[in-house]
Amino acid sequence: MLMKQKGIIIKSVDYGESDKIITILNEHGAKVPLMVRRAKKSRSGLQASTQMFVYGLFIYNKWKGMGTLNSIDVINLNYELRLDIYENSYASLCVEVVDKALEGDAVSQYCYDLVSFALDKINQGTSAQLMSVVILLKCMTRFGFNAQFNHCSVTGSTDQSQLCGYSFRYDGAISFEALDQDPHALRISNKTLYLLNVLQHLPIDKMNSLNIHQTIVEEMSELLIMLYREYAGVYFRSQKLINQLRRIEQNSKDED
Repeated sequence: MLMKQKGIIIKSVDYGESDKIITILNEHGAKVPLMVRRAKKSRSGLQASTQMFVYGLFIYNKWKGMGTLNSIDVINLNYELRLDIYENSYASLCVEVVDKALEGDAVSQYCYDLVSFALDKINQGTSAQLMSVVILLKCMTRFGFNAQFNHCSVTGSTDQSQLCGYSFRYDGAISFEALDQDPHALRISNKTLYLLNVLQHLPIDKMNSLNIHQTIVEEMSELLIMLYREYAGVYFRSQKLINQLRRIEQNSKDED
């Protein structure tokens, strides 16, 4: 059966000497694995158009199991996302989170909208790390957990100015008043917790302008990765590269 669907490539894996297997997240929010014959042959014209983040109209044959790609009408290569290794690694984290969030034959239009939104924002100059924070926040419930950042999980106080960290013992934000109840709580600024709560509940179609200080983005990112590891037992491959880049950057600063 010949299929035509718009979608975004969220995974691309070499297969043998000349082929690839790509996974597209189609416009309906379903993951579609496709075999791409001779993708790595320069004459095929498919090398550039079967890279991560490519958005296009995919024409393929599918009967049972994996489909076979016939052609791609590229709408946007999203080439700039692959030029900067930091932007690339966090954009990869965005799509990896959604990939893992959609188990089996699960279909979610919202997940497609999330990926499309994140890539568009990154192309417009928004921090890719910040967009990964948004994706991580919006996908938490798909991994079977949630987190509260707007009140103290011990006292119940909603005075956000008094929040100072996140407690894994009490599964939520913690205030100065209750800090002695969990001395191992991860210390986080109340501004970071406030913005996490805002981003968690703000619909993506209302996120017109996103400009948050890098220090706060770093705090948010660190906490969310810990939440996924602690509550869902998930470790993202993209995070390994991110951690390596951070170590290289830190070593470079130490040498200076």
